[in-house]
Amino acid sequence: MRIAVFIENRNGVGLTARIMNAPGAREHTFLLVTADLDGDVGRWIEEEASTRLDGARVRNLFREEETLAHAQFLEETGPRISEFVRTESVDRLILFNDQSQRGSRVARALTDTLPVVLVQDGHLDFHYKRLRPGLRDQNWYYGSSDPAAVCVWGPATAHHLLYRTADADPAVHITGALGHSDDPDLLRAAHNPAPRPARSSRDPLRIIVLDQPLGDQRKLAAGQHREYLRAACEALAEFGEVAVKPHPSTLSGHLNWLGTLPGITVLDESTLVDAAGLESYDLAVTFFSTTYLQTLRAGVPLVLFSPPPLNIVFPAVNHALLRNVGTVGELTDVVGQLHRTGKFTGNNTGEPLTHFLTFRDDVAERILTVVQEAKVRAPRAAPGSDTAAPAPVGTRAERALRAVRDRQTPPRSLAVLGLGFGYVTGVAIPILTYTQALLAHSPVDVRYIDLSAYCRTEDVLAALRDVDVVLVNSLAPLWRSALGNELVGELVSEDRKVFLYAHETEHVMAYEAEHSTLRHKEMLKLLPQLSVLCVSTAQADMFRGLGVADPVVVYNTVPQDTHRVRARVTPGAQPRIVMVGSMQDRKGLDVFSRVAELAYAEGLPWRFAWIGHRTPRIASSTLISDRVTWMGALSRARVREELAASDVFFLSSVDDPMPLSVVEAVQQRLRVVTYRRVGSHEVLDGVPGYRSFADYTPQAAFEALRAVLGEEVSEDDYREVEELFDIPAFTARMTAALGLPGPDRVPHRREAAPEEDGDTADGEGPEELRAVIPQQIRHLNEDFKRHVSTGNVEDALRVGTEILRRRQPVDVLIGMAELRAARGQAKEACQLLAAAAIVGGDRGRVWSEISRVAALLGARGRAIRQLARKESMRAQVTHHSARLRKGD
Repeated sequence: MRIAVFIENRNGVGLTARIMNAPGAREHTFLLVTADLDGDVGRWIEEEASTRLDGARVRNLFREEETLAHAQFLEETGPRISEFVRTESVDRLILFNDQSQRGSRVARALTDTLPVVLVQDGHLDFHYKRLRPGLRDQNWYYGSSDPAAVCVWGPATAHHLLYRTADADPAVHITGALGHSDDPDLLRAAHNPAPRPARSSRDPLRIIVLDQPLGDQRKLAAGQHREYLRAACEALAEFGEVAVKPHPSTLSGHLNWLGTLPGITVLDESTLVDAAGLESYDLAVTFFSTTYLQTLRAGVPLVLFSPPPLNIVFPAVNHALLRNVGTVGELTDVVGQLHRTGKFTGNNTGEPLTHFLTFRDDVAERILTVVQEAKVRAPRAAPGSDTAAPAPVGTRAERALRAVRDRQTPPRSLAVLGLGFGYVTGVAIPILTYTQALLAHSPVDVRYIDLSAYCRTEDVLAALRDVDVVLVNSLAPLWRSALGNELVGELVSEDRKVFLYAHETEHVMAYEAEHSTLRHKEMLKLLPQLSVLCVSTAQADMFRGLGVADPVVVYNTVPQDTHRVRARVTPGAQPRIVMVGSMQDRKGLDVFSRVAELAYAEGLPWRFAWIGHRTPRIASSTLISDRVTWMGALSRARVREELAASDVFFLSSVDDPMPLSVVEAVQQRLRVVTYRRVGSHEVLDGVPGYRSFADYTPQAAFEALRAVLGEEVSEDDYREVEELFDIPAFTARMTAALGLPGPDRVPHRREAAPEEDGDTADGEGPEELRAVIPQQIRHLNEDFKRHVSTGNVEDALRVGTEILRRRQPVDVLIGMAELRAARGQAKEACQLLAAAAIVGGDRGRVWSEISRVAALLGARGRAIRQLARKESMRAQVTHHSARLRKGD
């Protein structure tokens, strides 16, 4: 087979070398090709190829002496790659980017005539503070050229490609990353970050700033990019030596500007910064970059800095060496703690690294297999084509009613609030499936707001200013985010339409009540003021008990796979019993294991398998039976295959509101057994092929399994249950629910008293708490003084508020009052001055400071200033008298 590889940069050469060294690669002929007019890119690629590819030739579609404008060059790239493929009799083409200027032309020219395989070559899983077409980065559209197959690093990219649009059907393969997934050093760093050698506190830090061409790539205005980069470098310089490493694609204008930064070392932009080159640094800082893989290898902590105007955000990864911050002040807080204590505070929330990067040893072999098996994608039918329409479903009356309901007006704009929108768990799947179906049929402005990308409530409110409906996806944002409860409270107080789509179980509610007590109590106060959408009637009853007047049951849904193999009608001689879910006690690990042991003791030829990753939530007394095949986490396609090869889906969970895995089992016509208290019971009760057990014991579950194996699945009843959860039905229910009136709400905030004049409401309300890294109060005081001295008001208020939550030192009270007064927030300033007067300390000094700050309040502070002067004078006289008496 003749395989062409289109290469655009040095990294592409390295990836090609790994593919060419895969087992079986010598059976094929590889043709390396690039497109470059200026000669620099082609020369770099040839130099790299001579080192990495044993001198293999790289063909350039253009000659250096050709005189073509840039637009002509791009226009010619498509025809020339087509001619190259024809003359060289190419069977397959590998591409690393179908959204670059060159790559998009190549993909457009070949995808209809040749199997084109797209191989991911960098981190693509970025989040967005605002997600609208004009604000998306090109990474969002990666893989949209309709290639024959796409090889991606991990589940996050796969799920993005699979569910980016409702009608997309890309052939996505999670192969892992060449040079990363098969690196034992990176695997070790991902799971067990080795602590760096202890360093003395207060020693100067060696800091490297890995700059990105934000202005050149139009991700941020050039002026804003430089403004935040300068501010960050100046703040970091306080803690040690700062070096800036520009991105290799940085243009000369920005490079010249970097040279004007005082006291900063600017490194050569062409220098490769690998793990070995990073080991000499104590800290790395970047905006977003695949460099995080190198910093993990080197054991160097990395801060990912997302200034407020930057829309694209590196996702929060739950790792001890990675930290996401949103302001220069937060950046200096993190670096300040590292400087003071020698300890780095990484993210304690976020997604696991394995969400973005799958670790395995045979990445190149898997990619080569995909290339060999790839076939040209069949062209999609154009709208209005003569393809046969599906037969009408239902009676004429039902179809007429459905036609009217289909015209029901959805919200014009919908914002979904959550903490990440990945597909690692089932929380995001129903809501993303709904929004994609909504987008496919209606001109709706749908925005996904990831609260982990924000630092201030006002920023989120600004993003939601013109949104009709706000949908909070699960209770997790109210427990996990410092912004969640206050943000939802603000939305409620503004009479916005706020809905909560709940996924939580009684078990989870009890767990969070114990571990997130304060935020849980705040959430319980908000619940009666929200419109709550539930996935089962039992869950709705639970929320009624929590004060929700009228919860609405909308159930949920799962994406429909194009190819869904059904399980066999009659169980085999050795029936296979399967469970899908993470390995944890709530999912019934112990019960599942003990049922397997019971079957073995009875001499039954039953086979048991569990699909799902292991979690730390397993008690020491939980049985993990050898009679069960523990398969670990599998891809969605593999899960479907395993379900089709099984006879019974045994959901051993003790608590699950409406598990999606049961819905998928129904779609594939497996017999199903569950505990009676899970949500599946209410929709499957009485259906042949389903059994439940009332007592949560291994023996009761065993008897239910024995009974269900002896009966046939009812096709009609299973189809009815399947239709309950299909996408059109769920979309109609959800859209109808979002149009329902909200509950009668109690005012969230205390209204101003009648006797207060207009001047009492001139402030902007209490400042929203923002993320403050956990540290001792003396370190917080140091951060507060630094922010005040540098004029960083926002971060001074943030840290000062955190201090006042713990203690009330008079210096901080006075400082906060001065900051509020300077902002014109007279009411808040007066409250802080009153607190300072009560706290005490050196009375003369305290009243003197109160007098000074009161002068900033204008007419309103005149009376306070007069009182403060009198009290200051009285304190001085009292102090002087005491000294005289002591002298007598």
